[in-house]
Formats: sequence, structure tokens, C-alpha cells
Amino acid sequence: MVELYDSYGIKIYVDHNKTTIKGIDLQKKLAKFFLNKKVPYSLISIFDIANNFDIQKRIKDHCKRIPRYPYIEINGQLWGEGIAIEDSPQLNELISTLIKYGNEENENNKIVDAFISDKIEDIEEIEQKETLSVGYLDSGLNILEWISFGLVSNIWNPWSTPIEPVNDEADFECDTIRTNWYGRHQYRKYRFTPTEIYRIHNNLIRTTLHYRDIQQLILVDKKNIIIKILNIEDQYIQALEDDIIKMIDTITSRAYLVPDGESKWISNIVTN
Repeated sequence: MVELYDSYGIKIYVDHNKTTIKGIDLQKKLAKFFLNKKVPYSLISIFDIANNFDIQKRIKDHCKRIPRYPYIEINGQLWGEGIAIEDSPQLNELISTLIKYGNEENENNKIVDAFISDKIEDIEEIEQKETLSVGYLDSGLNILEWISFGLVSNIWNPWSTPIEPVNDEADFECDTIRTNWYGRHQYRKYRFTPTEIYRIHNNLIRTTLHYRDIQQLILVDKKNIIIKILNIEDQYIQALEDDIIKMIDTITSRAYLVPDGESKWISNIVTN
């Protein structure tokens, strides 16, 4: 795997605070672009640099303006915004040095083939038969890990806390699909208590979100909302329309949010 400060390989930089659905789709297009160029998947990594201000400054100085993520680095040199990547002699020359290393990795790799061909169902079937051995996910992912875990699998968190039974009088709980910064679609329960929000998986609390930290709530459409929270990754949530309505009512009242247009609510809490 290409590590964060290696001077070789392809690095796809993202900032989870600025992640959008279009940005996640672009991550997938970039992965396919480089894999189709025969770059070995072990030489492509994706990094969340939301808290890495040194790399953010490098990117801003290179871009000469506010950069749009994903941002690409090739062999230790910043290339530019992922949206600007296109086939060119200069790009082909840069990545040509990578193609000869470990090229056999991409050959006969069923997961990579299924990903390139948009056959997500095939990836799921492969994952049921094969076990991919990786460590706990941090701020960096190898592309093969990203394909396998980002689109299909779940990772066990040994530090999660068991959840107590639902208190029907105080709690509201619903099933959702959550999308995180590298495009992983997670089936999660969200429980809204009077004091905090729990994100739950396999009857374990994965994350505790505090109403006081919620800065914005955005209604994307009838089944999708975005919750922007101080110092925490934005929550992209898809749910049934009735559950979305109840979530909005619950969050806006308990987080003291006020309308800011037709489909947006902002915090009304004054901080000193």
C-alpha cells in the first residue's frame, strides 16, 4: 500500500468535511481511470486529509485557489483536481513508471474486474467466498480495500458500546443507509434520544452525536438529508420519507435549529 508520505504511487486526497455525492462518484471514476491504465491497485491509495493541515496547505499553494477535492498526487508531485484528470501524453508518461511494478496484481483479480465493469453484485458474491485481510481503517485506504470495504463489507469495531433497549416513550429509532467519505454505503440505525443521537450497528453504538454540536440540517430530497456537525464527519442519510420527516422535526427542535430557506436549518445556539 502507498503510505501518506511515500514519494511514489498515486494518492487520491479527500476531505470528509467537503465530501459530496458528486465527490464520491468522482472517487470511483478516478479509481477506474487508473486501474484501466493498468496501474497496480497496491500503488493507488485514498487519504482523508481533513485534519492534515500541512498537506492541505501544499494543495492550496499548488492550486492557487480554493481546491476542489478529490485532489491527485502522482509519484510525490501534486497533479491537480481529480475532476481535471484526463488522458494525456504527460500523464501517461508519469504513470508509466508505475505500470511495470506488480502488474500481475490486476490480472485475473475478480474484485477489480467486477468494479471496473460496474458489477457490484459480483463483488458481493466474491466477498462471500473470499476473505480480504486488512487492518483497521484509519485515514488511508488501499484501492482494493476501498473497493471491497467501501462498497460491500462492514468492519467490526471492538470498542463499540452495547445499546440498551429502546425506550418507546423517549426514543425514536429508524433504519437508514448512510454514505461516508469514501463512498461506503452503511446500513445503520439512528436512535434519537432527548439528549443525543446514537448511530447503531449490530446492536452496538458506533457513534454518539450531540444535538448541541449540530450546525446545519439540509433536506436534499424527500428521502435524503445531510447533518453537518461540529468537528465530526457530515452525516449523509437516506431513509423512508416518513422517517425523514420525523428526523427533521426531532433534530430541529432538540438542536435549536431555525429555518434558513426552504430546505435548510441552521443552529440558533450562541457561543461565547
